[in-house]
Amino acid sequence: MTGSLDADVTVHVDRAEQTHIVFRARNGTPSLRVTLPQQGVLDEARRALDAGLLELKDVLPALDVDDRDVPKVFSALHRIGRRLAFLLFGLEPDVIQGLQVFWNSALPYGRNPDLPPRLVECIGDKDTFLPLELLPLYQLYPNAPANREELIVECRTLVGFSCMVKRTMLLPAPPSGLCLEVTSGGRLPLRFLHHELLEGARKELGWFTSAAAHRVEVDGPYPYGDTAAATLAEQIFDPRRSLAGELRSVPDQILHFACHCYATLNSPLDNEIELSGGGQELRVKLGTIGEDLLGLKSRPDQGSYEMPLVVMNACGAARMHATSALSFPYLFLMNGNRGFIGSEIEVPDGVAAEFSKALYEPLLLRRLPLGRSVFEARTSLLHRHGNPLGIAYATYADPQLHVSPELTEDVHVSAN
Repeated sequence: MTGSLDADVTVHVDRAEQTHIVFRARNGTPSLRVTLPQQGVLDEARRALDAGLLELKDVLPALDVDDRDVPKVFSALHRIGRRLAFLLFGLEPDVIQGLQVFWNSALPYGRNPDLPPRLVECIGDKDTFLPLELLPLYQLYPNAPANREELIVECRTLVGFSCMVKRTMLLPAPPSGLCLEVTSGGRLPLRFLHHELLEGARKELGWFTSAAAHRVEVDGPYPYGDTAAATLAEQIFDPRRSLAGELRSVPDQILHFACHCYATLNSPLDNEIELSGGGQELRVKLGTIGEDLLGLKSRPDQGSYEMPLVVMNACGAARMHATSALSFPYLFLMNGNRGFIGSEIEVPDGVAAEFSKALYEPLLLRRLPLGRSVFEARTSLLHRHGNPLGIAYATYADPQLHVSPELTEDVHVSAN
């Protein structure tokens, strides 16, 4: 894994006097250019995404979906994609059919579960991202599944269940290193920031410190006791310095949040992260974090090191709107972090904990690249529990980002 993957399909949102979406394929399929019907439709699409994901959450009975619940779950899921397609592309038959022809020609074997998932890259600024994962571009009207086995098959009509999806923001390029380093003992440094009242957060920490303890070196949780004296911005700013104040040779490689997030306001800078632990409670606005980071970065003699990947599991009773969720990855990518993984809305506690375990098991224990690990986490929830809510997680990171294999063992990862 010496370089980044070339995308099989790129989807570029270009805004000028009108907004255009340009689809390009690596296999030579002729490019497709679609002009959106009106200005502001992308904002309307994200509002529809928010409402649709909330409806999907409401019809999910629990983490596990029984066969009897499959029809209404799939109806809610696929209705999101159809509504988005209607808003974005209108009702012109040539456009609708052209999209399906392009997608099936560009990725002719994309729905085959026995083949490696293809990579789709969505490129735009923070206000123009398509909810590409939810679009049923292979087939706008699939068969209605009657059980979980059929649900798995029909979900592959959606981009997020058939492809790895990388979102690329038009920002100054972050550091290009694709390798997450381990310590001399073969463990990956991970800083854990949490809300201690969330059962899912406790489950995540328990997995890191038990089943994955031989592969993960956890610093945290934060806040807890005296650690709350350090601001949240200080936890983000210098990945070399531990909670105890020690300077480590291998900085944090992952910054993992298991917390409440609030993205309910019109101003992105007023969106908030809420943490708690050891009797300490912190609720910090993104604008405050940005101001504090600016002050920290203005100090002389800054070191040169790669910033960690950020994984943000927003769960529990927090309210995160898909319309403003983009402010969270925007902050961290502006900070130079190597990537961001997070959900468009808050997800139920149990789903968040299960997605976290399903993500880190291939990434940390099996040493698969990040893009494949996110895809496996999403499909793991679907296969093991019949739950499609993993599609709410978006990835802003190079899919080839990976953990370096331990020097003490021979680790083989399939090219697929």
